[in-house]
Amino acid sequence: MVNWHNPILILKDYLALVKLNHVLSGIYIWETIFTAGFELDVLRGKRPYRWTIWIYLGCRYTGLLSFIFFFIDTDGGKISCQPFDVVNFALPYASWSLASLIIVLRVIAIWDRNVIVSLVTVGAWLCGLGFNVWNLTLVKAEYNAILDTCITVNTHKGLINAIAVLAVDSVLLVTMLIGLLRHVHRSSFGIWYLLYQQCIIWIFLATIAEVPPVVFLILDLNDPFNEMFTAVELVVLSIGAARMYRSLSNRGSFTEYVSPSDPAYFSSNIPSFGQSRRRGPISTHTSIHFAPGPQAHSRGTISEAPVFVPADHIQLEFVPGASDLSISASRVKVDAGKEV
Repeated sequence: MVNWHNPILILKDYLALVKLNHVLSGIYIWETIFTAGFELDVLRGKRPYRWTIWIYLGCRYTGLLSFIFFFIDTDGGKISCQPFDVVNFALPYASWSLASLIIVLRVIAIWDRNVIVSLVTVGAWLCGLGFNVWNLTLVKAEYNAILDTCITVNTHKGLINAIAVLAVDSVLLVTMLIGLLRHVHRSSFGIWYLLYQQCIIWIFLATIAEVPPVVFLILDLNDPFNEMFTAVELVVLSIGAARMYRSLSNRGSFTEYVSPSDPAYFSSNIPSFGQSRRRGPISTHTSIHFAPGPQAHSRGTISEAPVFVPADHIQLEFVPGASDLSISASRVKVDAGKEV
């Protein structure tokens, strides 16, 4: 039988933990850099400013700082272990809490700001935040001369906090699903498209990622294994919440629910004609060639005659469910065989 508390095995497990966290940090840094255009567009005024952007930024960059402090903790040699390890736990907790807050705001929007749902979700989030703060008081770190770094030595005490975080996010996921089911009748696309459009897959993956840390903390094999999937949970939850925020913000307001069948949803996805590239000026009196229309001949056959309409009489309309923009002409009289 394997002795998981063998010092040599603990050393190997800890080195595996360090390698895994380095890989995950690379994924997180890559995601942060290549999606930074969203917040840059907000700062430059290309996107509308909303107060929720600060929660989004806090979620992303506290997670990034947590990996930076992890590098210092594991590669920085002998340092003051206890306060540094508390910060090393506080930053991921802050990122998790802000990611969960993003989910809370979306749940409230889906439920159309229902008072009871708002109180339940905010209360659940505050409970999770309280458990995170309480767990910080239990952190204990020591310097390991063999590894030449600080290690956490009582990781099994984080079990209650891990269960609380999993319970809170599970409640938020279930509440969000129930809220979306209330809107199925308003959507002509079906429940699966609605779940995809509302980015539920990210919340589902984030909740699933919280299960392995709870399982390993229950098994309590050794300290490195107890922390093995903590960084995985951080990466999946933070990236998932951030992607949900960006995706829904691109379709409209993150704090407002817009059904895919509503005109507001389509208007938020139609590209601005003012931002399109034009090679030359467009005259408002330019004639546009429509699809040929029917014209009767003496023998009873029907041929197609072209129809021309001035551009200033054209009105673009978007019809939900149609593949193209429909064009309607106002105050236009068409004479057979003539240009109007």
